[in-house]
Formats: sequence, structure tokens, C-alpha cells
Amino acid sequence: MTSPELDNFFLENSEGVIFSVFVLPRSSICALAGIHDGALKIKLTKPPVDGEANAECCRFLAKVFDVPKSHIAVVRGAASRHKALQLHGLTAAAAYARLDAAFSRIKKPVD
Repeated sequence: MTSPELDNFFLENSEGVIFSVFVLPRSSICALAGIHDGALKIKLTKPPVDGEANAECCRFLAKVFDVPKSHIAVVRGAASRHKALQLHGLTAAAAYARLDAAFSRIKKPVD
């Protein structure tokens, strides 16, 4: 997953990394959907009501990054499709490697 879109995708801070996501609530599946305007695009099945989509987003990304659910939090955009998430305990390099591995597990369409 080497792409100019992902340069500086993860911004390191004292607690781990911050990154942007673009969510598509009420989708038929919960899945990574690529990159959208420099943000990780995620399909979620839950509706954007009472924080359900935010909770599902954090649960799903905890699986993607192989970290406990408590290590991911929405820090900006709780009521928006565009969000910033804090991923605790990982460096940018480690987060990038785990995201790259997740994208490589996605089945590619056969031409």
C-alpha cells in the first residue's frame, strides 16, 4: 500500500498516532473501503445514531490494528463522517505496517 496519498497518513504524538477516517454508515458490510481524500474509508453497518457507528468504527479498527478496543478513540468529528481517531500504543511505522497487512488480506478482483 505505497501511495503518495498516504505520506504522513499517521501523525505521531506522545500517546501513539492520530489518523483520519471517512465512514459510510448503514452499509451492507463492515469493511475497509480504501482511501478517500487522505482518510481511511470504512464501511460500517450501524446507523449514525446514539454513537453506534462510532462504537462500531472503533471495534472494527481495533481488529484491523490488532489492539484492544480501549486503544482507539474518536478525538474529532463524533457527529461527522470525517473523523480523527487516536490509536494508542503504536508508532506510525507499526500502524502503517498493520494497515498495509489488512489491505493485503482484502481479496483483489480477478480480471
